[in-house]
Amino acid sequence: MANSKSSIQSRTSNTCDVAIVGGGPAGAALATFLARDGHHCLIFERSTFPRYHIGESLIPHTHGTFKRLGLLPSLEASNFPKKYSVRFISPAGRTSSPFYFSERISGQGAQTWQVERSKFDQMMLDHASQNGAEISSGTEVTQVLFKDGRAAGVRITQSNLEPCEVQAKIVVDASGGATLIGHQLGLRSAIPDLKKASLWTYYQGGARLGGIDAGETTIFRIAEGGWFWYIPLPDDVVSVGVVASPEYLFADGNDRETIFLRQVERCNSLAERLASAKRISPIRGGQKELAYINRQTCGDGWLMIGDARAFLDPIYSSGLFLALASAEMAAECVHLALESNDVSATVLGRFEPELTAGVGVIWRLIHAFYDPEFSFRKFVERFPKQRGALVDCLTGDVLNKDFSEFIQALAQMTPPPILL
Repeated sequence: MANSKSSIQSRTSNTCDVAIVGGGPAGAALATFLARDGHHCLIFERSTFPRYHIGESLIPHTHGTFKRLGLLPSLEASNFPKKYSVRFISPAGRTSSPFYFSERISGQGAQTWQVERSKFDQMMLDHASQNGAEISSGTEVTQVLFKDGRAAGVRITQSNLEPCEVQAKIVVDASGGATLIGHQLGLRSAIPDLKKASLWTYYQGGARLGGIDAGETTIFRIAEGGWFWYIPLPDDVVSVGVVASPEYLFADGNDRETIFLRQVERCNSLAERLASAKRISPIRGGQKELAYINRQTCGDGWLMIGDARAFLDPIYSSGLFLALASAEMAAECVHLALESNDVSATVLGRFEPELTAGVGVIWRLIHAFYDPEFSFRKFVERFPKQRGALVDCLTGDVLNKDFSEFIQALAQMTPPPILL
């Protein structure tokens, strides 16, 4: 695979149409769409790819975006395990029927992938470069510049070079959890009733199911509303992580290895899958507040996409879907803003209502999951007609759809979240 072109040593551009802070999937997808439309996009990525990143599971409604990006051939040629379903296992070891994506999607789109992020993110960034985006790796954006209330560029630093400024018509924050603009403008805030912590690692030789279930995501519920993910990756590797409240997870101290292995031991169903496996990575994570939102996500000359916009919870593997969906929706608005010479928040934020509504459906289902009285099995038994809507949520089919009946059904089993 070709390496992304970089302006590390010589800055070929001090102006651009769109300055994109972050070269992860959201930033790379946005740059690809806009560069194809003839806009000069400059991605500033502080890391040098390939680099490690967590968040390996895709959901099916990324398929359309990959097709429009032109990335399906690369994904199909990869060794990423194919994912057809997700299943949930109760603390007592009771297994739900798999939620097969083909229940609601026909054809190729009913299948997606479990990706190794170092390779996947490199694939996406290279693709952006091949489509005309300019990449500046090893470059940290330290500040978004404003003029007369409008974002007008960025201040950057690079190794062995003096800080400098790059002027831009539009600045897009795709910085992930760093949430550059959110921190700079004081917009980021935690979500108190989604306060969770996570620890994770990797094993080789963990048990896998057979047939099309070999690549499924398995969720093991544990005590106190916590859960484990089990995600098959290439080369017989599985990603295994635990998510729970920090009060529960760190009740007996902060030693990550002790905490993680104790939780595995307590989860019999998971321990059985790992009985013959070898751990091949240290325990990672430890952040005690995963969920956050920004009170404002676009303004004159700027907007946020992907995790820079918000992060709720990893339970439904929606992170990469929302990153790609927000990038594609934002690309249309940025293109319109540049073509009309109107970079106001009104134009740049035209995609916000639809995206916010879709995120709201996922948020509602996240809260249901953490209700100890709620289970998918009980929900489907009580509301069998809502199984389709539930599978839609698990596939990412949440945009521009009416979920009112589904939300009403959820409300009969679990209270709604606290609105911020």
